[in-house]
Amino acid sequence: MTAVATGVEAGVLAPVRAFDAFLGDPAVDDAVISTRRSVLLDESSAFPEDEIAAVTAFGLHRWYIPAAHGGMLDDALVPLLMIRQLARRDFTVAAAHGKTFLGAICAWVADDGIATRMARLVETGRPVSWGLTERGRGSDLSRSATTAQIGAGSVRVDGGKWPINNAVRCRAMTVLARSDDRPGPRSLSLVLVDKDEADPATIGYEPKVTSHGLRGANLAGIRFEGSVVGADAVVGPEGHGLEIVLKSLQLTRPFTTGLSMGAVDRALETALDAAAVPDGARGRLLDAPVARRVLGTAVADALLVECLMLVGVRSAHAFPGEMALVSALVKFLGPDTADLLFRDLTRLLGARALVVGTEDAGVLHPSVFGAFQKAARDSRVVGIFDGNSVVNLNMIVNELPNQLRPAAAPALDEVLAPLHADARHEAIDTTSLRLVTRHGSRLLRALPALVDAIDDGRTSPAAVTAARLVGDEYAALLAEAGGLPRPSQPDPLAFHLAERFALVFGCACALAVHLARSRAIPGPLGESDAWLAAVLQRVANRLGADPVQAPVADALLDAAVRAHDAGGIVTLLGSWTERS
Repeated sequence: MTAVATGVEAGVLAPVRAFDAFLGDPAVDDAVISTRRSVLLDESSAFPEDEIAAVTAFGLHRWYIPAAHGGMLDDALVPLLMIRQLARRDFTVAAAHGKTFLGAICAWVADDGIATRMARLVETGRPVSWGLTERGRGSDLSRSATTAQIGAGSVRVDGGKWPINNAVRCRAMTVLARSDDRPGPRSLSLVLVDKDEADPATIGYEPKVTSHGLRGANLAGIRFEGSVVGADAVVGPEGHGLEIVLKSLQLTRPFTTGLSMGAVDRALETALDAAAVPDGARGRLLDAPVARRVLGTAVADALLVECLMLVGVRSAHAFPGEMALVSALVKFLGPDTADLLFRDLTRLLGARALVVGTEDAGVLHPSVFGAFQKAARDSRVVGIFDGNSVVNLNMIVNELPNQLRPAAAPALDEVLAPLHADARHEAIDTTSLRLVTRHGSRLLRALPALVDAIDDGRTSPAAVTAARLVGDEYAALLAEAGGLPRPSQPDPLAFHLAERFALVFGCACALAVHLARSRAIPGPLGESDAWLAAVLQRVANRLGADPVQAPVADALLDAAVRAHDAGGIVTLLGSWTERS
């Protein structure tokens, strides 16, 4: 059982605990979101109408609206953890409802008159979507062919967007469209197309996409055939559409880690439950050394993603000018690590991990394995939308010269302060977002100091040794990156370097969370630094070192099992669940 919630963060996260209590126990069939119904809806590719309606009735959408515009959003960790609460129950519900946060974000970044109008739209509880991608154009938003003819009193939109989450269901959509035929970054604008304003006859739809994951989601195409809205529907200055989108993505990318963490929570819960059940003469997986190492490593992967989640959202508040790089690092490494976790746990669970439906789970909940494979399929989408992994690696490559630029080493207290559990966070200053950073990430630049800080005689030798290995890798990467050519298109070596930089950043995140929050980590995980040693060894392993040592994996797994058996979630964060 985790400690009683106290302090600043406990007060801030009170709505998250209330939301958890409202959603109820997913193992109970009459909960707001039940595991059994989630699996059945997925099997039939049905949209979770009742679940979405219940979450909207609770008022989750109010945390998508900044307090400055009449909503509840101040500390972005609150809606992020609410989305995590949803995703661990049903990823489809989280992705469908959370789409409004994405659909509205450009209005908050533009922060002009459109923000007030967007706030009124979101307050209705009806979905707002984001129309960026187009059929056949991949992730290159600069090639958008949808047009917006902006006149003195109206805007006419022609073209199509595909595939778009909530394309059919949404009340309104923020659409990226070409407003100038001349090439260049100022040729695109953003238009808020309110379906209640435009003539319905000018809006058409393409069939629902049949997808491997998110089967029940309303993924479809939308067509605009002379759809006319008022001139006040332009989001931000004309010609600034691409810039606003790129800045908005710096905030939505860390937000998606809530989806990844929800899926990871589901996976760990299933694996720990299954591992505790005797399997005939073979006994329990929890008692098998090889299985224990796999499980311990999976817990380390989960905690790495959680560190990325926390650092990403806290950086948005404290260091918005660095989000061009930080958001790309988080968005690449988070989903990539979650994918590894699902791969390893799928192998561990064997054929059970591929079970569909609501039967054949033995003494476990009848839908547990159906929910696992649903989460495994659904979570893969996080590495694709809001900039896929290749796009994020490319952004990291572009930022390497800035990371290499000479700059004073950041003070450790400055780096750690935003991560403290008792830190207060004002609303994100969207005016400080930049398309490129000045000096990359200060957390990365602080890595040598972070490594030195844990070599204090109190931290376990396993953690210190792994940290030193990653610190040496960072020094080598800086030297190698300094010798990279600067072609117009990065070569494969540059992408390989970017991936390794992301792993080093993951190490820095774990070190910073440990140094800033070691006394605030709840339950068994907070009793030792086993979690830190395991995460650092896992990162070092992905950089080429040996796998997580068996004693380290065992220690972390034992702590995770104790937290899980007490009815809690395996987490480094307190105060965000009903039981905390």
